[in-house]
Amino acid sequence: MSARAAIAGVIAAGFVMAHPAHGGAATLRNATVIASGTVRLSDLFADLEPGQDQVLGPAPAPGASIQVGGGQLMAIADQYGVDWLDRSPSAMTTITRAGRILDKTFFSELVRKNLPDIGSGPVSVALVNFHPIMVAPDDPRPIVLSDVDWDQRSGWFSATAYRSQPTGDATQDSFLLTGTVHAARRVLVFAHALPAGAVLSASDLQMDDAYTGHIASRAFTDAGDVDGMTLTRGVVAGEAVLDQDLHRTVLMHKGDPVLVAFTAPGVHLTATGRVLDDGGAGQYVRALNLASGMIVTGRVTNASEIEVEAGSGAVRSDPGVLRRLTASARDDARATLSLR
Repeated sequence: MSARAAIAGVIAAGFVMAHPAHGGAATLRNATVIASGTVRLSDLFADLEPGQDQVLGPAPAPGASIQVGGGQLMAIADQYGVDWLDRSPSAMTTITRAGRILDKTFFSELVRKNLPDIGSGPVSVALVNFHPIMVAPDDPRPIVLSDVDWDQRSGWFSATAYRSQPTGDATQDSFLLTGTVHAARRVLVFAHALPAGAVLSASDLQMDDAYTGHIASRAFTDAGDVDGMTLTRGVVAGEAVLDQDLHRTVLMHKGDPVLVAFTAPGVHLTATGRVLDDGGAGQYVRALNLASGMIVTGRVTNASEIEVEAGSGAVRSDPGVLRRLTASARDDARATLSLR
């Protein structure tokens, strides 16, 4: 039963004096804020006689108000024997139920408490189509979650939220809570905004020990792994460095002349060659040693040099390798000129 209906019920019970009038005069409260779940006679009138106070009915929902007009007030006063000072049919009083708002912060913490596998570190909770709700200020556990489902890979979660003290309104007493939850991770992030095509260096990166954003692919934790790589899209400061946004910067192309360096303890030899593969910094490519005709494998150290490690094997090339490389280089040059 609503608070208004409860008070109307008091009136409907008749205008019979349930208690004799008292000598002292009560005064009407023009506005009252109550904390309990019931409306009492003393919420309408001050200065009642001892023992005269009575429960009239249920209070409005937390945060809601009801108004009681002069006709109802006079009927209630007659019903309970209240000698009301300045009695008037034009009088009006408002009763408001105190409440507290449960906002995103409350629900984010509630979600975290219901995900035991998320750990104790920082957590990012983003709620979808969220609307704050009002509850009683003294309710220690106003909301209970059930049917909690969390996909750790995507971060998506859903749960059914129930009021521990139902209002009687089915649309308000339970609702679906959805969003994303991501636990903190230690990852590299961009130190500042960068455009697509930018080649990364150490100054473009920094470590975030408590990153809570969504990570859609492999995230890097070592700046050395991405040094010299190229961005495939523009990024902003604080974004995680992901492999899907990077590609290896090509420093040398198939057919380019290259210096082949042989390194061993106490020995450093070099020879001229032609690279057989496209290669970026740190990648291993094959190259033809022009002096020996052998094909070796080395690591790209810069745009014109590869380093062959001690013990690395070599295979003999066929006589047509250099001819094919030369022809390929000429074709590439013609294609470049035709595009200009």
